[in-house]
Amino acid sequence: MISGDNGGKAENLLILDSIPGITVPRFCIIPTPSTETEDARIIESFILRVRKSNVAVRSSAKNEDGKIASFAGMYLTKLHVPIEKHAILEAVTSVRNSGDTKKDVVAHYATYTQGSFQETDLGIAVIVQEMIDADFSGMIFSHSLTDRDGYYLISVSRGVGENVASGMVNGTLYRVARSTDLADIKEDWLCKLITCMKLIEWHYRSEDLDVEFAAKNGQIYTLQCRPMTTSSAYPMSDEAYLKLPETIERLSRLVRTGYGDDLLGDMIDINPVELLGNDPSTLDISLFGHLFADSVVEQVRRDMGYDPLDIGLMRIVGNKPYVSLRASAFSFRPFGVSREVYEKLFAVYRAMLVSDEALQTRVEFDVFAMDDGEKLESVMRNAELKKSERYELRFAFRRLRDSLNAISRTLRPSSQETLASYGSGTLLLANAPLSEMLQHVVAGTRYFVQVARLAFYWKNRFQETYPGEDLNELLAGHIQTVSGRQQHDLHLCRIGQLPKQELVDRYGHLRPGQFCVFGESYADDPEHYLFSQIALATPQLVEKRPHDHEHTEEFRNVVAFMQAREESKFLFSQALGVLIGRLKKELSARGIDTIRASRHTWDELMSCFQSGEPLSADRERFTGVILPPVLVPEAVSLHVVRFGHAAPSFITRSVVKAPIRVLEDASLHEDVKGALVLIPTADPGFDFLFHSGAAGIITKTGGPASHMCVRAVELQMPACIGCGEQMYSALRGALSAILDCKSGQLVVVE
Repeated sequence: MISGDNGGKAENLLILDSIPGITVPRFCIIPTPSTETEDARIIESFILRVRKSNVAVRSSAKNEDGKIASFAGMYLTKLHVPIEKHAILEAVTSVRNSGDTKKDVVAHYATYTQGSFQETDLGIAVIVQEMIDADFSGMIFSHSLTDRDGYYLISVSRGVGENVASGMVNGTLYRVARSTDLADIKEDWLCKLITCMKLIEWHYRSEDLDVEFAAKNGQIYTLQCRPMTTSSAYPMSDEAYLKLPETIERLSRLVRTGYGDDLLGDMIDINPVELLGNDPSTLDISLFGHLFADSVVEQVRRDMGYDPLDIGLMRIVGNKPYVSLRASAFSFRPFGVSREVYEKLFAVYRAMLVSDEALQTRVEFDVFAMDDGEKLESVMRNAELKKSERYELRFAFRRLRDSLNAISRTLRPSSQETLASYGSGTLLLANAPLSEMLQHVVAGTRYFVQVARLAFYWKNRFQETYPGEDLNELLAGHIQTVSGRQQHDLHLCRIGQLPKQELVDRYGHLRPGQFCVFGESYADDPEHYLFSQIALATPQLVEKRPHDHEHTEEFRNVVAFMQAREESKFLFSQALGVLIGRLKKELSARGIDTIRASRHTWDELMSCFQSGEPLSADRERFTGVILPPVLVPEAVSLHVVRFGHAAPSFITRSVVKAPIRVLEDASLHEDVKGALVLIPTADPGFDFLFHSGAAGIITKTGGPASHMCVRAVELQMPACIGCGEQMYSALRGALSAILDCKSGQLVVVE
């Protein structure tokens, strides 16, 4: 027996191997220090025991997989090494030498973990382990990477687990309530995995573990275990933890019984999660409904030639906003199409989202038929329509095309005048009643919905007319919106030609979270949102790229209405800022704090103001429940939440390697110059990042029509919009990554 140090990873592996019911692939440990002869003897003995074709050779440094820091990915791992003495010895040498070749990375990581220990060069022990040719593999965590939230977190992908850990693949993420009865878990492999995890947690007497696993032929193999080194900023309260099972079951029943054959998505059509987030206040939801979801969107589309159901688009499950796929799909039904025929199209749309939930961010581009082109023909074939029904649809879509062409010809030349008039009207609101202010904001959202519909319509027309063209690339230099204007104004401020106060007057109404009613605005902290960007501001003229389509009707309308959409968004947000400012004053005069007010609807607040009666009791909040991006009612079980593959949008053709900076909240003060900035949503409240010197932007949610996407196209900022829950989780724990927009990949470096 060789004496020496086994390292943290090997010691944990020895513990795992001793737990009844846990299967660990056979392994041997080469401690440090040891001689080449000793290494060879250990390997020879291992080969005689295993007799497999391949092994994995991993590091086990002194502090690796420890309680203070994990050092995950700091050292080399060699996979699929032939089970032959010289090949294994060579791999062992490479793994040990990685302690020197990656010395700077290790030192940086030690500093990153706040120097809570001394990293000393004691050499690296090595694990040689039988290689499992896994059907799938991944990581399971006792809870989320930041909070003890009552759910296991499981990241899984096809093949070997290093693909998940390194971010080389964008796998599937599961959240399983810790209280879930194993009999309620339908997937056999998932039930076995949770059983293994509970055994490991019981043995370690810990609910803060990170375990790597592989699955082969129905068998779960445990490969590694380490303590979770992330801190819990907002641990779940004991009361919420105990109520979680009941709350989950109640919401599951609500979805199954309340939404029939509908399907709910948090980024379908009006993308409520982008502006409201996953857990908005009652007032935020209420105001968003007044401005968009209750009736405005459907009314505007009806005026443009569509035939919606007029049932409102938004649905609330727990505290989370969703959009009804049925309401959205029918809001794009052309006049003249019967309910019976369109129901057949809806069945096709629903089946597409059930089979690929990532399509919810692209329903207007990849799911719904929006014109009488090839997409409509494909949908009609899948719907198995009769000849007369196909004629009915083609005729209705052609009539809709004529209507939208006529509206476009009218609106395009007058858009600037209309927007200027609306902006002037906002300046006259100072003494108006709150109800009148709200109507003015609604008028702005109506125009926004109209030009946004035209922008998306013409984008669809362009893509159907010129298939295979990358419209985002063609738009470079042609789009001019408020983002470019703000960058120009920041530059003027830097050279002394624009006072700082003027900058605040122009952009102070912007806010991270446009519909977080009582959230911070740029004017509340101009130093962070505006002034800190001045030093980096330089005129940035994105060169127009000449191309064959720039003078076509389709392309010119895309440009015109995308610009009108962004400008109208800016102006109705300005009016909304005036409304919110007035609301705060009214609340203050009545002694109602904003926290209490946020728990009530707009109508309840107005009733309180008019009657003088006190506010009613607060509504119940569904604390702690994790809800998926897409809800399929007949299949829903909220005990197990699955986050599928994302369909991100990559902007520019750049390849950027840079450190990761996480901004969970736009109000956080973080130096992002030269960094890849990771943010949770494509919320336009993060616009200041375009002027911050960031190397690129990565968002968890957001679709190709999001404002962040448009701004990235305009300013040619390398970006990945909507990377998805699984990749976002991987990047949150990374030090640096590669944003490869050219090939459409995100890769964790360290």
